[in-house]
Amino acid sequence: MITTLMKKNLSIALLVLVIGLPLSLLAQNRAVNRCSYVPPRHADNWFFFQNAGLRFTDATGTILNNLPNNNLPVGKGTAVYSDEDGNLLLYTDGIRVWNKNHEMINFGPNLAGDLGSTQSSLIVQNPVSKQMLYVFTTDIQYPAAFGTTKGFNYSRVDLTLGNGAGAVTTDRDINLLPKTAEMISGVKTADGNGYWVVTHGLGNNNFYAYKVDNNGVNTTPVVSSSGSSLNDDYSSREGLGAMKISPKGDRIAYASFGKGIVEVFSFNSANGTVSNPLLINPETTAPNQGPYYVEFSPDGTKLYVTVVNLSTGRENILYQYDLSNSAEATVLNESPLNADPSALQLGRDGKIYVTRYQRDEMGVIENPNRPGTYCNYKESQINLGGKRGQNGLPTFIQSFFDIPPFDYDTKCDGDETLFTIHNTANIDNASWDFGDAGNTTPGTGLNPVHVFSAPGTYNVTLTELYGGQSFTSTSQVVINQLPPKSFIPDSLYIFPGSIIPLDAGADMFDYRWQDGSNNRFYDVANPGLYVAEYTDINCCTNSDSLLVIALDISLPNAFSPNGDNLNDYFKAMGPSDGIQDYTLVIYNRWGQLVWEATNFADSWDGTYKGENAPAGIYAWYMTFNVIGNVSSIGKVKYKGSVTLLR
Repeated sequence: MITTLMKKNLSIALLVLVIGLPLSLLAQNRAVNRCSYVPPRHADNWFFFQNAGLRFTDATGTILNNLPNNNLPVGKGTAVYSDEDGNLLLYTDGIRVWNKNHEMINFGPNLAGDLGSTQSSLIVQNPVSKQMLYVFTTDIQYPAAFGTTKGFNYSRVDLTLGNGAGAVTTDRDINLLPKTAEMISGVKTADGNGYWVVTHGLGNNNFYAYKVDNNGVNTTPVVSSSGSSLNDDYSSREGLGAMKISPKGDRIAYASFGKGIVEVFSFNSANGTVSNPLLINPETTAPNQGPYYVEFSPDGTKLYVTVVNLSTGRENILYQYDLSNSAEATVLNESPLNADPSALQLGRDGKIYVTRYQRDEMGVIENPNRPGTYCNYKESQINLGGKRGQNGLPTFIQSFFDIPPFDYDTKCDGDETLFTIHNTANIDNASWDFGDAGNTTPGTGLNPVHVFSAPGTYNVTLTELYGGQSFTSTSQVVINQLPPKSFIPDSLYIFPGSIIPLDAGADMFDYRWQDGSNNRFYDVANPGLYVAEYTDINCCTNSDSLLVIALDISLPNAFSPNGDNLNDYFKAMGPSDGIQDYTLVIYNRWGQLVWEATNFADSWDGTYKGENAPAGIYAWYMTFNVIGNVSSIGKVKYKGSVTLLR
């Protein structure tokens, strides 16, 4: 006869976890999560003279977005700033500032820029106080009879003023330099916590880099003397021209119309210094021509320059200089293309946009990373809907265009990683080397899928094929480890009245238990299958399950140690792997201890001090802990009696 101390029926329900989409569905509907790459959207809106505009979208590409008013009728440089979702916040022509509703908010006098300045302005957002923006302005050089230049200044805009309409504050036209070239460019600092705003002096070869961080504008610049000196005499026109920093923040270039040169330098985005000048002398073909606008390719290996005729705007030359090949020059607008390309600006789609002087069409350099004419300059890609481009295009923080040639989702060990090319213009086919020694299967097409063999960093090479030519680019891909399993062991016993506190792991971004609860911790009170799914900061998801079993321990109420192999021993019966701190003691009727065990597997053979104990009734006491259980009564204690039969 068996005495059952505790016994429950265990019923286990099967749980089905959906942890991913089928590959075919994933490829059609790219799963975007918080770890997916999202291109910067701060340069999504463009407004430029004459009242023209573009907007960059994910759904429909680049679309026309002309101004609904006459805010920008005539001039050269503008600056525009949008929020992280691509919503317009602010734009300026260097003297006036408009908000997202196209309302002018520089109440009072005009700012200290000028409509005739090549790059009249740049807008920089405070990296912490997002409602604070700084409008940097450059003025032109004047003939002596017309007064003196107002130099290089900044004004602060507070978008919380005017009931959310925003306004230029009293921190207006704060002078940083008495005179500079009409040049300005900006880029993120190397640590990503601020920005550098850079201009070039006049009467010297100085670059001035001003740091903008959460404290605002540091009015003490980092000064670098490098390259050619630019004359401050108005008639020299050496201060005319544009400046750009490469999207990766490692190069800076400017064009000087009057000096007839372009110079390229190294830029250190950690400390704001400029060094290692490279002099380029673009060829001119007519009087009153000179280099004016510059722009880098997304990868920084190509520099594009327009040589313009300021008298006619019709004898302009568009050059590409291959900085990876001794600055080899290629003319991109040879006849029959028109000689009217003017301003240059990189977009977040990886293409460079080109105004054509007083034309209602814009050109596009569709593949600016490719060498020579393979960059595919097409002069009539965008119709401006009746508006005419004049000279400039908006100036932006150049880091907003530091966009890799391809992106990938998902990024975790064992996942099917989907690749997407950002700029798909002029690609007949594509091949991929995933740099994965453990899985050497190559990829093909615009959206290949690869399962990496292990976590780690891989150098993935994309080869684009077009017109019988191949163009390669390599980027690093990081595949993250899955978060570790949470439950060791994978099953536990539970004693009635106890709980088992489960922990799905520290520092996870998200938790999900089988009942839909989303806490890190879960208290188990009943037998069953418990499943936790958890996602870490890298968006890598893992799951673990724990089978909880009712603890069933029984002891016989009689035994007969007569050697017939039937009920010869007295012992506890049940799962020993669920028990710890175990004690079982037996006393005779006089209270004498006749046997003691601390190992659950031990059994009493009915002897005492080597002799057969007499038949009769014996009392037993049992105590133990159940692994993983927490009980309000502490250690489990049980007592009973057993009859020894002879």
